[in-house]
Amino acid sequence: MSSTYLQALLSGIASGAIYGLIALGLSLQFGVMKIINFAHGSFLMMAMYVSYALATQAGLHPLVTAPLTAAVLFVVGYACQRWLIDAIYRKEISREPIGVLIFTTGLWIFMDYGFLALVGPDSRSVDNPWANEVLVMGDLIFTYPQLAGLLFAALITAGLVAFLRYTRTGRAIRATGQDREAAGVLGIDSARVYQLSFAIGLGILGVAGALLLPLYPANPFVGDTFGMRAFVIVVLGGIGSVAGAFWGGIIVGVLESVGSQLIPVTYAEALIFLLFLAVMYFRPSGLFGVENE
Repeated sequence: MSSTYLQALLSGIASGAIYGLIALGLSLQFGVMKIINFAHGSFLMMAMYVSYALATQAGLHPLVTAPLTAAVLFVVGYACQRWLIDAIYRKEISREPIGVLIFTTGLWIFMDYGFLALVGPDSRSVDNPWANEVLVMGDLIFTYPQLAGLLFAALITAGLVAFLRYTRTGRAIRATGQDREAAGVLGIDSARVYQLSFAIGLGILGVAGALLLPLYPANPFVGDTFGMRAFVIVVLGGIGSVAGAFWGGIIVGVLESVGSQLIPVTYAEALIFLLFLAVMYFRPSGLFGVENE
């Protein structure tokens, strides 16, 4: 394998890890609540602006802003689920939550144009020497933000999987996602679980936004592209599969990076959606999901 393709492959893995981290919260929310949050990309955009404000106004290192941004998005997610989505969800608990889909679609548009009015259309990026530092390994070059994104994404994914499997709260979340009524019989408060799940999903998204900012400038519509990509990744990995979201992100990142070396970038993007359609047709449960018998 030539160094060019090896560089593209490894860069695709690094980028794909961040894509997977973006999709992780969306996969958790759908797996537990069975709703699709169409405002997911807009919350990512919010996270990037929060990280930008912390880096520029408080003078913090881009990586230091990650846990703080996660905390802000966690609170936003809890409040959004508690006081906005929950009221709609309770009314539609016995049928498909179409009202939640419509609400999050409206929230997506409101947030995008609200931030456009507040901060203007100009793109913002962090001016920190670390964002431009590189690690050279022979013919291969990696930026520090790429490496940090890969490391953080892998650790957070592994941590979330362990949390869901081995903690009491995590098992309650999994039980509610599998059967809400049975979980209720066992004394699990589904409303609290939904609030926590939505908050954790946005908290993870906060970390993703902070890691993404050194690589992509923030603007009011930056979340649209990554939000759409997150939906594709969730389907590829398996709807509701946390680990599947991470590996789905890797697949998309590699396909995007290596594909752009072989064909024009526009066509490489089309390949991603072609794979998405193929998976939806031949394996609706996703590449890493479990088939329902």
